[in-house]
Amino acid sequence: MNIFYFDIAVGLPLRQCFTYKSDKNISIGTRVVVPFGNKIIIGIVIKKISKPKSHNALKKIISIADQHTCFDKSIFDTILWASNYYHHPIGEAFFSFIPTLLRKKNDKIIYDLNESNEYRLNLDDKKFNLTKEQRSNLVKLIKIEKFKPSLIYGVTGSGKTEIYLQLAEKFIRNKQSILILVPEINLIPQLVNRLNERFSGEIGVYHSKQTPNQRLKVWLKSKFGKIRIVIGTRSAVLMPFKNLGAIIIDEEHDQSYKQAEGFKFSGRDLAIKRAQIEDIPIFLGSATPSLQTLKLVKDRKFKKFDLLRRVDGKKPPKLIPLDINNSPLLGGIAPQTMSIIKTSIKKKDQVLIFINRRGFAPIYECDDCGWVANCSSCESNLVFHKSKNRLICHKCESMYGVNKSCPDCHSTNINTLGTGTERVEEVLKNAFDKVPIIRMDYDSTRLKGSIEAIYKKVNESEEAILVGTQMLSKGHDFPKVTLCVILNADGGLLSPEMNAVEKISQQLIQVSGRAGRNNNLAKVIIQTRYPNDKNLKQIKTGDYQLVAENCLKINKTLSLPPYSAVSILRATSPNYINCTKFLEKVYKLLNNKKNIDVKGPFPSIPFKIKGNSRNHLIIKSDTKTYLNRVLKFLSDEIETWTETKKVKWTYDIDPYDMS
Repeated sequence: MNIFYFDIAVGLPLRQCFTYKSDKNISIGTRVVVPFGNKIIIGIVIKKISKPKSHNALKKIISIADQHTCFDKSIFDTILWASNYYHHPIGEAFFSFIPTLLRKKNDKIIYDLNESNEYRLNLDDKKFNLTKEQRSNLVKLIKIEKFKPSLIYGVTGSGKTEIYLQLAEKFIRNKQSILILVPEINLIPQLVNRLNERFSGEIGVYHSKQTPNQRLKVWLKSKFGKIRIVIGTRSAVLMPFKNLGAIIIDEEHDQSYKQAEGFKFSGRDLAIKRAQIEDIPIFLGSATPSLQTLKLVKDRKFKKFDLLRRVDGKKPPKLIPLDINNSPLLGGIAPQTMSIIKTSIKKKDQVLIFINRRGFAPIYECDDCGWVANCSSCESNLVFHKSKNRLICHKCESMYGVNKSCPDCHSTNINTLGTGTERVEEVLKNAFDKVPIIRMDYDSTRLKGSIEAIYKKVNESEEAILVGTQMLSKGHDFPKVTLCVILNADGGLLSPEMNAVEKISQQLIQVSGRAGRNNNLAKVIIQTRYPNDKNLKQIKTGDYQLVAENCLKINKTLSLPPYSAVSILRATSPNYINCTKFLEKVYKLLNNKKNIDVKGPFPSIPFKIKGNSRNHLIIKSDTKTYLNRVLKFLSDEIETWTETKKVKWTYDIDPYDMS
């Protein structure tokens, strides 16, 4: 009887595979049931190996879990690349890209669903004229058959969605599938509606708010070709397809494509790598492309296609900085701003108010002794949520009761400071008692169907005021909005982060793009105490290319990304001394290495989350290739240290946030 030997990856934070034997020849990428310690778990076959020296002591694979492999070769190779590039445990990397019901030993197997789903084009949905820019670019984009990253740089309202629809049409006609990625779940309903208007046939949706059974069903349907159009967030980036023709990444600049916890991969970058491995076209759309993408355009690795005019021929709204230095604010709103809002409402227009902070107030403090309510686990300020009458930590989402007296001095002079979406909503409801005030933030969109309900209310209302966080800045179409108000721009303008100007310019221009799609008189009011700020002066032109070019010049001079490669090594432990000792040892190891710049250790912000202290090093090099080589060397060294047992350490490759 033949005996075969395989390296198996398990879904645990372990950086090695484990060798098992079997009397069956098993395909790479297949789920298997294996003994592990005193447990029976699911593993993934990573590779077949020759006869090991200690083969007699090896445990035997118990069974093959499925009739079909879990990963085809292209997805398998992409995950291997991701595990190496992000220096993440190989098993966790593989298990991140299968539905949760397939990660444990159960009766859920990979099987072909006995269903059919035909796509037909609704020609009635195409009875309109494309703009000259749209026609010109579509002619070129539709001809792309192989891997050639294309940036669709289109100002807000320029018709990027129609470009996506017509690209999808091409691949569906060719009996191919298409994957469309969006940065946030709340962007999915609007795009699904547009696809349903264009195509008769099931549109697959895949995101984290679905039930495990829903995700598994979509995954299986896509794998076996029962659905050929899938829209999802970053978790859908490695969805299996029977015949994938292309990938579209909407709002490619958005930071939500980066996984913040656990496996810190970029959905955008992983999609590009997948497209390269499969040799298929990939299209990246944005009105405010990332500096990384624009540099790749400069380097002629990406091709740029411009849509610089709105489809209605109207000009983009004017960005107007409003000096509020001598203005008393009510709920973050200056009297001058309130007057402008009232004028818009009298005209039966809609108004959008942007404040990037949810809750009622970010600080809950004692006026007498200065005590501030903090999370006991994270040491972060607790945010007062008036609607729930609770103090909530926005880091770990822990809830606390509201103190009626100070726990330190027992004073009852407790006050709230700062402004969030709830406070703005309350002020507006008092000022406009007959006008719908619609709040759109994390809290108001958590329930199933809440996003759809908000869209319906906005579309059915004549005059209305929308209040929201950065959700409002991401790809939404609010055609009746003629005025945008940005309440808290100064925080972004004054941020010390290396990419602060890029982020705030993207945010302001994206928010402004929600206004004036059907109106020439639209405007954007930016409340600021720094009306003469040089960055704000550039941003108010609305010319993102101008801002981005300036950012690229500065970053090149300072050797900052995308002209260098950066990684963060973060250590967490209940004892902060363990973190600092561990990172100091890393610093000593790397400090004398050529072409490596190491800074730190620094306390992370917030310093504590869920009872664990957090510190980090910033590691920089001129190239990603060299940096990754150094990080691989570092990982191998760290695994031998006794200090490693006292801390949890992770890399953040290409971080958005340096804190």
